[in-house]
Amino acid sequence: MADAVKPDVQAPVRVRIAPSPTGNLHVGTARTALFNYLFAKACGGKFILRIEDTDTERSLAQYTQNIYDSLRALGLSWDEGPDVGGEYAPYTQMERLAIYQQWADALLKADLAYYSYETEAELESAREAAKAAKTAYVYQAPSSERLAEMAADSSRTRSLRFRIPRTAPGETNQLVLQDIIRGPIEFDLDLIGDFVIMKSNGVPTYNFAVVVDDALMKISHVIRGEDHISNTPKQILLHQAFASLKLSPVAMPAFAHVGMILSADRSKLSKRHGATAVSEFIQQGYLPEAFCNFLSLLGWSAPDGQEVASLSHIASQFSLERIAHSPAIFDREKLNWLNKQYIRQLPLAELLERSKPYLKDFDLTQYDNARLEMILDAVREPITTLADLPEAVIYFFGEKVIYDAQLVGDVLMTAEATQVLQAALTSWATRLDFTNPDALAVELKAFIAEQAPLKTKAVMWPLRVALSGRTSGADLSKLLYILGKDRVMTRLETALTLVSASFA
Repeated sequence: MADAVKPDVQAPVRVRIAPSPTGNLHVGTARTALFNYLFAKACGGKFILRIEDTDTERSLAQYTQNIYDSLRALGLSWDEGPDVGGEYAPYTQMERLAIYQQWADALLKADLAYYSYETEAELESAREAAKAAKTAYVYQAPSSERLAEMAADSSRTRSLRFRIPRTAPGETNQLVLQDIIRGPIEFDLDLIGDFVIMKSNGVPTYNFAVVVDDALMKISHVIRGEDHISNTPKQILLHQAFASLKLSPVAMPAFAHVGMILSADRSKLSKRHGATAVSEFIQQGYLPEAFCNFLSLLGWSAPDGQEVASLSHIASQFSLERIAHSPAIFDREKLNWLNKQYIRQLPLAELLERSKPYLKDFDLTQYDNARLEMILDAVREPITTLADLPEAVIYFFGEKVIYDAQLVGDVLMTAEATQVLQAALTSWATRLDFTNPDALAVELKAFIAEQAPLKTKAVMWPLRVALSGRTSGADLSKLLYILGKDRVMTRLETALTLVSASFA
C-alpha cells in the first residue's frame, strides 16, 4: 500500500484543537492547543476550535465553558469555533450528525462499509479467546450466511463497520505514515480489524467523525499527542476512501505527533501528581502567561535560546521541526521559576488587580491603591505564586501582629531588644516623618547608628519582629510608611508590653 500523503507546505495552513468536554482542559490538551496555535500564527494560518461531544454521557456544558475560559486565559484565541462561528460551522459534533450519516451512507453504498450485528458479549468473548491464545485481537467479519442470520434477528442492533483493505495471502499489507516530527512510521494493516464508524444509536465513533470534520474543514496539519498514533492508520484509510469517492474537498492533512508530557517520575501525568487542569494551576496562583510560556517549553525549544518570552515572540520563533518526539517532563521547579519572573515583571497596577481574588479575606480599603501597590512591590520578590500573597502581606493588615513564640524568645526576650524597642517608642512619634518614605529611610539609618555598639542586626530584628512578627520581609522604612504612625506606635507598645510581662 502506498505511503501516506506527505505534507503539502503550499496549502493554506488550517489547524485545529478538538477537545472533548468530559472534564476540565487538561495540561496535555492545552500544550497541543498551544502548538497548533503557534504553528498557525507562524505560518499566517487559521486556528480552529472544535468540540467533540459525542460522548453524550460524560460531556457537560460546564466543561465546554472551562475549555473556552482556559484557552482564552492562556491567550489562545481561535479564528473559528462554536462560539465565534465560521465558514465550516457547526463546530460541535453533535450538531453535525446528519453530515456524518451522509458520509457513512456513501461508504456503505460503495461497499467500503457494512453493517455488523454482534452483541458486546460476543465481542468480549472473542477478545478473551484471543487473550487466551496469546494473540492480538483482530475483529473477524462473519461469513455472509452468518451475517444474514444475525441481520434477521430483530433482537440485535446494528453498527456500521469500515472495511479494511486486504491483500492476497502472503503479501504484506503495510501503510507508512510520513510523520513531520517522527519520520516514517509503519503499520501492519493485517493487525487492524474492520472497525466501527457509526454506533447503533446513530452517533459516530471518534475515528470516523474526526476524519469527516478534518476533511470538510480543510485541515492542513493534524498536530497532536503521540497517544493518537495508533488511531492514525484508521484515519488515513478513511481519508483515502473519501478521496476515492470524491467526498473530500482537500488533500489528506499532514500528521505531526508530539511526545507525551510525563511527571518527574516519568509516569503519565495524573491527579496523583497534583493539578492536571489549566484552571487548577491558575487557581493556585500561576499567571496564565507564565503557564503558557512553560507549556511552550515542554517538548520545544526556541532557536534563540530565550526561555522567558511572550506568546507573540514564541510564535515568531516556532516551527514543527524543533518539536522533540521524546516525552517532555513536567518540571514544577521550572514552572515556579518562570512564574516568579513574570510576577516580578508585571506592572504594579496590573499585579494589584490580579492579586485581589487571592486577597479577598483582607480589608483592602484600609489603604489607597498607591499603598497597596507598594505593599505588593515590597513582598513580591520571593513569592512563587499569587496564592503565596496572603501569607506574605498578612502583617500589613489588622491591628494585631501574630507573634511566633520562638521568635519572641529568640529575638525579643533580650535586654538589647528591650532597649531598642523603648528607644523607638520614645523617639519615633516626634522624630520620624511617616508621610515621606525617603525621609523615613534616612532617619531610620540614623536611628540604627545611634544604637551603637549594637550591630545593625541586633537593632533591625527586634523592630521587624515587633512590627511584622517576622525577621524578613518588606524594607523596614517602607513598612513604617505603609503602616503609618499610629499603627507603628501601637505595635511597638504591644511588643514592649509582651516583653515586659515576660520579664516580670
